Amino acid sequence: MTKTRILIPLDGSTIGDTVLMALYPLVYSRQVEVTLLHVAELQQIGEGVAKRLEMHRRSLQENGVPARVVIIPGKPAEEILRQAESGHFDLIAMATHGRSGLDRVLMGSVAEEVVRLSPVPTLLCKSATRMGQWDRIVVALDGLPGAEEVLEDAVRLARTMNATIHLLQVGLGLLRCDGYRGVGYTLAPGDPCAYLDEVAAKLLAEGVDVMPERREGMAGPEISSFARQVDAGLICMTTQGRPEQVPGLDRSVAAEVIRTAPCPVYVRRMSHVASARG
Repeated sequence: MTKTRILIPLDGSTIGDTVLMALYPLVYSRQVEVTLLHVAELQQIGEGVAKRLEMHRRSLQENGVPARVVIIPGKPAEEILRQAESGHFDLIAMATHGRSGLDRVLMGSVAEEVVRLSPVPTLLCKSATRMGQWDRIVVALDGLPGAEEVLEDAVRLARTMNATIHLLQVGLGLLRCDGYRGVGYTLAPGDPCAYLDEVAAKLLAEGVDVMPERREGMAGPEISSFARQVDAGLICMTTQGRPEQVPGLDRSVAAEVIRTAPCPVYVRRMSHVASARG
């Protein structure tokens, strides 16, 4: 079986190291190859960081995972994306600081840019997220074809981890205005569960253990809430890679989920989104 090639950017901090713990299910599967990457301005590359990365490399090797260390000067986001665009990796895994307010509400400029522009999926985690088995994987779908692009990844992970996939669709009722009764919500016509049932039936036919779930509300909070309810080990979803125009006020669903998720989040950028930076 072909091994998954994972690029793990580390900044030398204990928060950055949490991604190694989050990846334990994949590491334990022995089906991965790991590159530990450190990027910093030339004058900021210290001997301590090199020793820390070498310690992690030896630990991975002792667990049967081929690993190497790459330390290069430059700007972190640019170098990480350059490595991703080289075609040598299947996944980028990195930790986030999960900051809120106007101080980079998403996760810091480096991880934000990587998520928006990476041609390969990105796995992100915070230090407070659940670090455990990926035996329950939540896959967020919105009924549009682009969202289903993450299904192949999720199915592959579920088979590797012998996991159950929880298909989740969150819908928000249509806004209506009544001159006498004010503003309220009404459900769109049709069967809201038909789409999920159709996707679930396809996965079941492929031998995947799957459970569909439909909820109403705001997508970001509901996805995180549902993952917490089922004690999920991983959330899988797509993103259009749209940057925030006003930090904290124009947040994408993926950014909201990454900020509030109780477990690591696996994000794939939709294929139709232009890859040009800026």
